[in-house]
Amino acid sequence: MQPINKLLTIFIITLPLLISYTTSRGQLIYGEIFGGHEKAQHELLISKSIDSLGVLSFFNLTYFTIDYEDRRTVDPFIYSVVTFNFNPYLGIASGGYMTNEGFIPIAAISLQYFNKKGDLYLNVFPTIELTRETNYEMFGLVVYNPKLSKKLKLFTQATFSTNFNFQQHNFSFQQIRLGLDYNDFQFGIGADTQIPTFTDPITNDLITEVNPNIGLFLRKTFQ
Repeated sequence: MQPINKLLTIFIITLPLLISYTTSRGQLIYGEIFGGHEKAQHELLISKSIDSLGVLSFFNLTYFTIDYEDRRTVDPFIYSVVTFNFNPYLGIASGGYMTNEGFIPIAAISLQYFNKKGDLYLNVFPTIELTRETNYEMFGLVVYNPKLSKKLKLFTQATFSTNFNFQQHNFSFQQIRLGLDYNDFQFGIGADTQIPTFTDPITNDLITEVNPNIGLFLRKTFQ
């Protein structure tokens, strides 16, 4: 069995356990299905305290993208860190992320913000790769879902990542979600954009591509 297939199997088996554990501790988790005009995607976010004081916290964003033209090809992205929080807004984090290119260990600063209404969440990780050829990354997400009525909310989310070094941009992605929230179910329109930079094998020039994927999403949030 290939490593990616093993990873998918472990993910599917452990997902119900993660949901039950996180929900029982009153933490945040969501699962999403996104169908775009080019690709389909499944996404899972877990953000929770590890200890009762909130000194240690765990953050994980995982998504798997499947191209309609070749459903055997799975493009994974897993960003997972444990954070030591100095206060509710600032911490230091360590962990790693994984793509088809392999696993990269990282260290980061965690910048967090929750407003008193509970309708705004921000988490940003300025990141450095712990590798011989060092790259830097800015990864984060912001969620804003103000109430429109007793059961209905506006739902907006932006997720972003930019990887670079002092010579070039390497890779970026952005996710935008806009819709409604009804009883912790979110639905609406979305757009995912992947922006890789690579070297042209003929001219040896750096080329940056923009690959958008626009469609609809359905999500369930557990709190």
